[in-house]
Amino acid sequence: MIARVTAQLLRVPLPLFMHGFGYQYVNVPYISVHDSDGRRGTGFTYTLDAGASVVCAMVDEVIAPALEGSTVDDWNDVRIRVLANTRRLGATTFIAAVSAVDIAIWDLRGVATGLPLVELLGGSHREVLFYGSGRSGQDLTTDELVQHSLDYLDEGFNGVKLGVGVHSIDTDVSRIATVREALGESTPLMVDASERFTRTEALDLGGQLEGMGVQWFEEPLMSEDVEGYALLARELGTSIAAGEHFQEVDTFERYARETGTEIFQPDAALGGGITAMLKVAAVAAGSGRRIAWHSLADLHIHLASSTAGSCYVEDFPILENIIGDPLRPKDGAAIAPSRPGHGIRWDAGAIREFTVGV
Repeated sequence: MIARVTAQLLRVPLPLFMHGFGYQYVNVPYISVHDSDGRRGTGFTYTLDAGASVVCAMVDEVIAPALEGSTVDDWNDVRIRVLANTRRLGATTFIAAVSAVDIAIWDLRGVATGLPLVELLGGSHREVLFYGSGRSGQDLTTDELVQHSLDYLDEGFNGVKLGVGVHSIDTDVSRIATVREALGESTPLMVDASERFTRTEALDLGGQLEGMGVQWFEEPLMSEDVEGYALLARELGTSIAAGEHFQEVDTFERYARETGTEIFQPDAALGGGITAMLKVAAVAAGSGRRIAWHSLADLHIHLASSTAGSCYVEDFPILENIIGDPLRPKDGAAIAPSRPGHGIRWDAGAIREFTVGV
């Protein structure tokens, strides 16, 4: 029986090298689901902008009253009901709240059964490739960008992702080429525009990436521009990636039908939790897409180890300052932990320090 659902708002400082992305803090609604036997599952979502307090309010005012007194097996029915009752609020706020609670429910299932999430999902403790992307802020000099990229390889990562779209296209091409030369031709290299380009700009840069051995060109356009993504997939030889901003399974289905986007990048903490991600994985498998899980490696490694077509997990360490022992790759890959549930070891002292609301 679920006895209590609580939401805390954390304001977590980001590592210094991530400040170049324009943010110094990440706001984390941190959710605990307690059962009547004293067990606890934890979940979370996050925002780099304002609004996280609204997510906590949604948990406190809508989800907790509907969930308390039920069981973890009732969660899917509760989930469907609260989504239906709040549909006029739109997806942006409420899906984030559902995501955090869903992750906590799956964690509690693991804690209650003694099974790690990867095994609950029917996966195995296989190696999953990791790439690094948190040290590629566009405020870095080219020399700093090269050094951070080489550091990733020294630390056991399989590949590196670089940001583009702040400098001129010529400057971006020069920076990518310099990093490519330093890493060598065999190192996987990804490029992320963070939705900054027009179609014309994306075609320009994308065309120049084709001879540089880039694994994928990520989020060149706003995610709403489905026709634009279809255009880029037709015109460019480099694989196109998108999905971190998708909050509904329907969006992945539309991209699968209407675009040639080859790489999906779902995020369980933003797009509906573990439950929704299993549906996204089914869409990807049915349409021949690959999945490179967005950020949150400590959680997503379980999904990557359990779903067909998963090729990578991204290490973008937004929660590093509240995790006691963040997952790290060795020889390019890592294995999901065998601890019950998602196995994330939260730093209790850091949680207390960074709590700004309960």
